[in-house]
Amino acid sequence: MTYLDPVPGRFEAGHTYTVGFWVLQHGTHPFEGVLDRVGLRLTRADGRSVTFEATPLPEAAHYATSLAVPRGEWKVEALQGWFPPYEVGVLKVPGDLRVAPVPAEMVGGQRTEERWGAIRPPKVVPGKVPTFVPASPDQLATAPEPGAATSQEAVPANGTAAGPGDEAAATGGDVLKAGAQSAVTSTGIPAYTLLLAAAGGAALAAAALWLATRRRRQASDPPADPSTDTLAIP
Repeated sequence: MTYLDPVPGRFEAGHTYTVGFWVLQHGTHPFEGVLDRVGLRLTRADGRSVTFEATPLPEAAHYATSLAVPRGEWKVEALQGWFPPYEVGVLKVPGDLRVAPVPAEMVGGQRTEERWGAIRPPKVVPGKVPTFVPASPDQLATAPEPGAATSQEAVPANGTAAGPGDEAAATGGDVLKAGAQSAVTSTGIPAYTLLLAAAGGAALAAAALWLATRRRRQASDPPADPSTDTLAIP
């Protein structure tokens, strides 16, 4: 079964919307295998059908897709891998999405709450439309702040956490990291490129200086007297 994340209150023709949804076996827990094709398929009364492939998200059984739909009234179905398509509801464009109640006979098993934190599927009551319950303060406390930068300085290059006896290795890693950073300038140009350019500029300057000195010497020397090269024989 497929449950949608909260969607916009109104859809307009040609506009792009991102829709998240959950694909749960028996409507309560993730499927343990691999679903080879997941997405949303929209079908209009005139027979036109469009499919929007979905991308897996970090959470178990969580997916997302982007869609842009022409005007009309569309039946929305979820493609769930090798499971039969699930009828989500009816989308009217322009207009809203009317989600269908969950069939009571299809819901079974125990909901696996331990798999999810603040980002989780909606609460499901058989025979009713799925509803979202706000996350608890404890769940929100463990969720990362939006846009917060994550520090990786304490994690060595091999991806394992540093232990108490790894101070020397951590220090060496900091030195290596600093050296790596110094090898690249703030403009993104490697330092050795600037060194080569500087060396080439020095060589050109030396050549120009040598050429100027030679010209000055040629200009200051008196013209040669041809008679000095002539031997007079009495």
